[in-house]
This record gives sequence, structure tokens and C-alpha cells, in this order.
Amino acid sequence: MPTLLPLTAFTLVVACTACSLLTPAQPSKEPVTISYKEARFVPDNPERPDGPRIAILWGDPAIGPSAMLLELKKQSLPLHTHTSDYHLIVVEGEVKHWGENESEAGVKVLGPGSYWFQPGGKVHGDACLTDRCVVHIVWAGPRDGKLALPRKN
Repeated sequence: MPTLLPLTAFTLVVACTACSLLTPAQPSKEPVTISYKEARFVPDNPERPDGPRIAILWGDPAIGPSAMLLELKKQSLPLHTHTSDYHLIVVEGEVKHWGENESEAGVKVLGPGSYWFQPGGKVHGDACLTDRCVVHIVWAGPRDGKLALPRKN
């Protein structure tokens, strides 16, 4: 039986207004408990129901800050950037994360419990190496993303 990150061995304790996993406002001052199995994943983009799915834990990703679980299928994402900084912990699966001057092949595989910090505005790529990957992300501000422009040599 696969072992999940210790964070998921007990319930995820997060703060969210009214415990709504879809559109919570700012964190409340009262404790809220959401078990990993109860996290409600919805398509990140309703026009792509088979694409990545998210479960918002607190905040509003459109205006930030916020926290979410992100579920990906096996895939490599192209180089891209985000406006805001984020902190990420791998919950399930195996992933890779690399910077603009690195390659996917040249970086180590990161399993459950692995962490990275990604500064806003810095080009990077990501890959889910297993059939399903789940990561926990805390965004410092609005969540966005745009493809990186090709480097000129």
C-alpha cells in the first residue's frame, strides 16, 4: 500500500470561511479540519474537465493569497511563470521541478514530502511522472500562469 505524506496521514488542518472548498474567503480565526479524502476537486478550467483539478483550501486564488491541492495526470508542463511566489509540498506521486537554465532530465525526482519554493516571475517547468500527482500549494498572491517566452541565443 503506498504511503502518503505524513500530512495526509492525519487530517489536513486549514482555515477557511464556512469550510467551503470551492470559493472560501479569507482564513477564519476558527480551526477547520478537512480530511484528505473529503477535499472536493473540481476542474481547474471548466472547459477542460479532464485537465488538472483543484481543491481550494482557503483564500481566493484569483486575488490571493490562497492554498489549494492540485491534482495532475502524468504530463510535462512547458516552461512558464507565475506572478506570485508559492510554496509547494508533494502529497502524492512523483514530480520534477526545474528552472530556466536546467532540464527535466537533469533534476531529481521528488516524492511525497518533498518541498520547493518558487519565486514569482522566475521561469520554471514541472512534470508529473506518475499516473496521478497531488501537490499542496500556498500562494503568496494571485494565482496565475503564463508560458515563458523562448530564450534568444
